[in-house]
Amino acid sequence: MNNNVIIGTAGHIDHGKTTLIKALSGIETDTTQEEKDRGMSINLGFAYFDLPSGKRCGVVDVPGHERFIKNMLAGVSGINLVLLLVDSREGIMPQTKEHIDILTLLGIENYIIVMTKIDLVEEEYRELVKEDIQEFISGTVLENSPIIEVDSISKKGLDTLLATIDKKTEDIAAKNVEKNARINIDRSFQVKGFGTVVTGTLTEGVINVGDELVIYPKEVKAKVRNIQVHSKDVETAYAGQRTAINLANIKFDDVKRGDTLATAGSLTKTYMIDTEIKLINDERANLELWDRVRIYIGTEEVMARVVPLGTDLLKAGESSFAQLRLEEEIAVKNYDKFIIRTYSPMITIGGGVILDANPKKHSRFNEEILEKLKVQLEGNTTDLIANYLLSHTDYLNSKENILKELQLPKEEVEESIIQLLEGTTIYETKLGYIHKKKYDEVLEKLKKLLSDYHNRYKLKVGIPKIEVLSKFKISQKEMLELLDLFILNNEIRLEGNLVAEKDFEVNYDKKQLAEKERIEKALLDGGFTPPSVKELTNGEKPKVELLESLIDNTIVRLDADLVLHEKVFKDAVQKVEDHFKTNNQIGLAEFRDMTGSSRKYSMAILEYMDKIGITRRLDNYRVLVKK
Repeated sequence: MNNNVIIGTAGHIDHGKTTLIKALSGIETDTTQEEKDRGMSINLGFAYFDLPSGKRCGVVDVPGHERFIKNMLAGVSGINLVLLLVDSREGIMPQTKEHIDILTLLGIENYIIVMTKIDLVEEEYRELVKEDIQEFISGTVLENSPIIEVDSISKKGLDTLLATIDKKTEDIAAKNVEKNARINIDRSFQVKGFGTVVTGTLTEGVINVGDELVIYPKEVKAKVRNIQVHSKDVETAYAGQRTAINLANIKFDDVKRGDTLATAGSLTKTYMIDTEIKLINDERANLELWDRVRIYIGTEEVMARVVPLGTDLLKAGESSFAQLRLEEEIAVKNYDKFIIRTYSPMITIGGGVILDANPKKHSRFNEEILEKLKVQLEGNTTDLIANYLLSHTDYLNSKENILKELQLPKEEVEESIIQLLEGTTIYETKLGYIHKKKYDEVLEKLKKLLSDYHNRYKLKVGIPKIEVLSKFKISQKEMLELLDLFILNNEIRLEGNLVAEKDFEVNYDKKQLAEKERIEKALLDGGFTPPSVKELTNGEKPKVELLESLIDNTIVRLDADLVLHEKVFKDAVQKVEDHFKTNNQIGLAEFRDMTGSSRKYSMAILEYMDKIGITRRLDNYRVLVKK
């Protein structure tokens, strides 16, 4: 059972919403003098009452007047059940219809229709109004909603209404408290002696006194000083509760209605969103390329331009994909819902859901993008994870990132990852998972790079790893993991520090083979003071190419003109490591005496050991790098 039920009221102006709430809760939600003077709700009013079962209901009194429609939209966020009020004297009115459109577009499915002011109407007339309501809701999401007749002044029908609310909220799923905390701020004000207070419905997660949160989209850090739920101080607020939060060290200008208070890193700041939009069946609802519209999301209103995707026209009564180019930055995440109204006159024409909160500008008829959006809209957990890995800017993504970004149950994610690995849709590395398409994309480029290199340098075993890393616009950390994965999957091979095609071999003719043996013998015989590259090759191109084919294989290059045989270099490394068994440092002179090499070669060998991470220079000495 969910003990944090949020009820919203909706309906035409003067149909009795505020009076009904006062009758149920004893709380008057017309709190400002302007509201009392004008006899209508301007801002969102908050109240609460207890049901016969003991559940406590928070109530959002959403205003019904056309001018305050965005306030009503703000109030809808986080609502579990809606009381749709209809005056028994007037029946369904234009704003009643618009409220139903908005609530339906936002995906709210739980309704009770409340016929108000029944004491002012004859029973026969009430029956006619009731029939009109039933006819009006036929074929809509409200079709099977109960219709309760009440009078808020005489309290007639209120017990029946409370019992119906109790029954209707039995099966409402508890809000997910495991997700990151988020409140769409609908009020922000100063309280003398306390500072800045914000209010809203905690739609996800949990907030504790002392928590560090972020005000989006400015990304201002804020600390929770105090929390109130239903006018009482509490240590913790849970998803589904109406909440007032006192923020420490926050200036009044740092936060406003429309901002979002959330866990750091949980929302995406963006000027562009890829969406699915559903338009109402009204000829005024057609949308064309670059049409300017009003977007209402959370408690924010922002202007946007429409870019249809996969079609030239968003047709009334239909659902279509579209990119929205926003005129102001917002902070959202995938699957957030929104409402669309025309720029002028302001008419509600549709609603939608965010499928990609951080897209790039792309072709309107890009089949790959359209398929990705279709998966986002309809896909199961397995599809969503595969889609996330395919579309993310990083090549490798950890399970922690997947859980954080997709906000899916951990067990489902782990099961889906196993399925994806077994079907080789994704691969696993120490840094995370990669989609097969991305894997193939990098591998194809790498194989072409290797093929071109082998064709050009037939005597070279492969490309130095450091050179391979420089050819890809991927972080070195990720690329090293991918190279290890390619080697593990027998796609390529590594010879020392050289990357090569798995089947490539250097083929020497008799003359080259003899030259190879001569160079290697000269270097072995030279020990720690071998001949230089110039002395070995006399600068002759064929000999230079042959010598270079041995680099990182049987020869270690210290610098442009100094080389060692790999066996000699390994001997030098062993001598240094043996030295460090009883010493903390080694100097140039000590190393020179140890190897019997010249000062020039001793310096070059030690500098190369520094370069590859065996030693580290400290003033005029070297120390061993701890592994």
